[in-house]
Amino acid sequence: MQFPLLVFVTVVEKKNFSRAAESLNMTQPAVSQQIHSLEDYYGVKLFERNSKRVETTRAGEVLYRYAVQIVNLQREAQQAVNDLMGLVTGKLMIGASLTIGEYVLPRLLSVYARHYPDVEISVTIGNTEVIADHALNNRIDVGLVEGPVNPANLVITPFLEDEMVLIVPTTHRLAAIGRVHIEDLLEETFIIRESGSGTRFIVEEVFRTLGIQPKREIQFGSTQAIKEAVEAGLGVSFISIWSVQKEIKLGTLRVLRVHNHSFPRPFSMIWKKKQLETRAMKEFTAMTESIDLHSRLVPEF
Repeated sequence: MQFPLLVFVTVVEKKNFSRAAESLNMTQPAVSQQIHSLEDYYGVKLFERNSKRVETTRAGEVLYRYAVQIVNLQREAQQAVNDLMGLVTGKLMIGASLTIGEYVLPRLLSVYARHYPDVEISVTIGNTEVIADHALNNRIDVGLVEGPVNPANLVITPFLEDEMVLIVPTTHRLAAIGRVHIEDLLEETFIIRESGSGTRFIVEEVFRTLGIQPKREIQFGSTQAIKEAVEAGLGVSFISIWSVQKEIKLGTLRVLRVHNHSFPRPFSMIWKKKQLETRAMKEFTAMTESIDLHSRLVPEF
């Protein structure tokens, strides 16, 4: 009965039979068959169906709460047996905030996948708030975030040092200056991330530290979009030094620092307190914290 329950849980969470089938690598008729078998088994209707999405009935809502527990317990049991046998297998669900997901995580995973090729890895990218919520609600095993999170129900472990630097286009009046003064920034338009982003939180801290309030701000939803906006001359931005390695090498952006100021920040791993830690998760967190790996990841400038 475990597999029909897994199909049921997936349909509930995807709210669509087609998306559930795609996620499970099944055909839609096969998904429908599994749901019908559950409805026959329990003697109730589990979904109200329409052309766009499906909604759980009252009975479906009740079954979903138990089905999630059963599916999770089955996964834990399988993982416990694998761990006992010394196997690093199973699925590792990782969440990462955007800067880490785009510029750091691929390097981490290239090392991890070489060591543990039998682990199935899935990655979710979102801002820090989204990743913290996923960790708290068991949608991911471990998250990598760049902003502060509420520590109440999360384990938080710094794993990498970052620095916020000022980027300007090569044609900017400050481009030839290695260090700028606060007064140089008072009339600038700043390109910033959206609310909920760890980078946005840190940039606001930078503004408070410098005692400036930008006259104009333009928001973008990704680091890549910010870099392209700066390259196009739309404004300047404070951004992670990890995210501009390629642009520095190509000479398409200039990286500056503010006189007498530096803006370091930690990148942190998070996971839910009292969470069952699989062998795959333990190996990933240990590898991510390792000094040797840190030396491999240091950006070259």
